[in-house]
Amino acid sequence: MDSLIARRRLIAGGTALGIASGVAVAATRPAQALGVVPSSFNHATKSVFDFGAVGDGVTDDSAAFIAALNFSASQGQVVLVPGFNYAIKEPIVWSSSNDIGKPWGFISQGATLLSRITTGRPVISLTSNNTVRYFQLTGGMKIQGGGGESDGLHIYALGGSVFFYNAMIDGLSVEAVGKDGLVFEGNVFETTIMSSYFQDCGQNGATFAQSHGGVCSAILAVGCFFNQNGNYGLCATNYDAYYGGTTDVRVYGGYCRDNQSYGFYYNNGTSGGIEQVGFENNCKSMGPGSANGAHVYGLVAVMMRACSGYNEYGGATYLLNGWFSGLTYLEGCGQAAGGAMAATGMSRLVNINGSNTGHVLMVACNGGVNVASGTACSWEAQNCSGTSPLGTLSVRATVTSST
Repeated sequence: MDSLIARRRLIAGGTALGIASGVAVAATRPAQALGVVPSSFNHATKSVFDFGAVGDGVTDDSAAFIAALNFSASQGQVVLVPGFNYAIKEPIVWSSSNDIGKPWGFISQGATLLSRITTGRPVISLTSNNTVRYFQLTGGMKIQGGGGESDGLHIYALGGSVFFYNAMIDGLSVEAVGKDGLVFEGNVFETTIMSSYFQDCGQNGATFAQSHGGVCSAILAVGCFFNQNGNYGLCATNYDAYYGGTTDVRVYGGYCRDNQSYGFYYNNGTSGGIEQVGFENNCKSMGPGSANGAHVYGLVAVMMRACSGYNEYGGATYLLNGWFSGLTYLEGCGQAAGGAMAATGMSRLVNINGSNTGHVLMVACNGGVNVASGTACSWEAQNCSGTSPLGTLSVRATVTSST
């Protein structure tokens, strides 16, 4: 927390500017997009075709996107990406050379970037060496991986004196990239991700990580989906050490299913919370009834509200599992099972484990509890239903570990 406060004191102020929403460019072929700009945009707004993009899904458009990003950042203008297919054979790389305090980036109109990268590098990478604000990637863009790249979109701010923040990502879909769909690494913070999809990625759907002393924080994900990824759906972690890492990745709404490991993994717990998220059949690499499996795994402390878990064939025995040394709070949450998972009779809301300073408080939840053998962590269930080591929980009473 001290490092976060210190960092905020160093941040240069800036003036927020608004960007009006435009209408779609009417075009039947890419050439017609040249010079066609919605009237609601400033007359100087350009499209990627002004920088040499072809948009036929075959010709390499990497250089055009790089040139468009450089223009956008230097001029403080967003660039339109009309709804065509763009072959990307080289990574789209941008790195700052000065502070940026005006909106910049891409307004997509249903475009698809087809990755043809084979060098194990991200499709798009943005690096701040300064104070960079107001990046936008909105309007609906799909990054279609080919497996030879690493991440779909990777944003870096490596160190305690460089910053990337106040960004907006809306309508981004990343599928089948070699590693992670989205990565925020280092001092990337105060950023919103909305209505976005991260699925079929080789590793995680999205990763938010402390790195090189940079504090990733204040991330808001609204109505996003994390499905069918090779490891976690969402990961909040620390690249600098084994323990610790990002805590305040707040998730509101959306769904998380069929990931090979945990749906959400918080290496340092959650201070912001997970709310109204559905989880289904996560931990597919584990068998039904696994003692370690869960839709959400968190260390230290976790906060969840109005979340539901369901499992038939994956190993997500619990909605929540972890090792708790602080207050973990669940309100209006539930866990249910069918198929092979139901047959094990082991499905529960939460597996309670941790130190003697840890406490799990459940309010108006259903699904029951399991208590790990030898744990010192205490628990309390208020108006809950399901089973517990002390008997059936009651919706009209409080049951505690000390009962």
